Amino acid sequence: MFIHGFLGAGDDWLAVASYLTDRTCFTFDLPGHGKTAWAEMEIEDLMQSALPPEPIDLVGYSLGGRLSLRFALRYPQRIRSLTLLSTHYGLATEEARQERLQADRIWAQKLLTVPFDEFLDAWYSQPVFTSIQNNPELKSKIVPLRKADRPKELARALMEWSLGRQQFLPNRMLEFPKPLQIVYGALDPIAGGLYNKWPKKTVMIEGAGHTLHLENPQKIAELICLGPNLETIQTSDTRSGTESPRSASTGRMSAMRSAL
Repeated sequence: MFIHGFLGAGDDWLAVASYLTDRTCFTFDLPGHGKTAWAEMEIEDLMQSALPPEPIDLVGYSLGGRLSLRFALRYPQRIRSLTLLSTHYGLATEEARQERLQADRIWAQKLLTVPFDEFLDAWYSQPVFTSIQNNPELKSKIVPLRKADRPKELARALMEWSLGRQQFLPNRMLEFPKPLQIVYGALDPIAGGLYNKWPKKTVMIEGAGHTLHLENPQKIAELICLGPNLETIQTSDTRSGTESPRSASTGRMSAMRSAL
């Protein structure tokens, strides 16, 4: 099951899923995104309704990673493995959380008041998206995926799931009872700062930034294949980001099913 990030949609995962030859892949558009209207219900309950009954390999990117982490911590029995891409574990102080909430209020107001193309230009000009700014070909692929069908609902999602409202979760992540993979791009200044001294193994992908699932979908597919067997990964394999896991699939996906 794949959970996309802010401004994204389930289709963001098509390139990753195309490399998974022996998996049934599920995705859906988060509330306020794509084809899914805003829903007045807990995201954990919404995900419960979307998931198959058996334990799953859950993969979340950025905002979707934070929501996936929330779900996994509440329902660890539903998880076979958890892979978090470019995912923040929360802000440590109330002051930092309030500053983030205020910043997100400004972004939400821009969503409501400026043309969407202008909003996207500003959004992707943030330092965290340097890899996109420096790669016009990548930007030409990503920006057309972003649609302004629901600006009011996108603004609501941004505020409802703001990092400023998230708990500080590193200790709970370190104690998570199921296989947990943390993946980030070497060109992502935020995730790099969070995880370069993480006490457990992480995966740093060279040459990739914050949108690493769109920048290097094959590598992400390879790592997903290893998710349930993290105890077999050696530290030297993961920190360098240069070796491909041997058990990865390289064929086409068996299925891509949309939930909700």
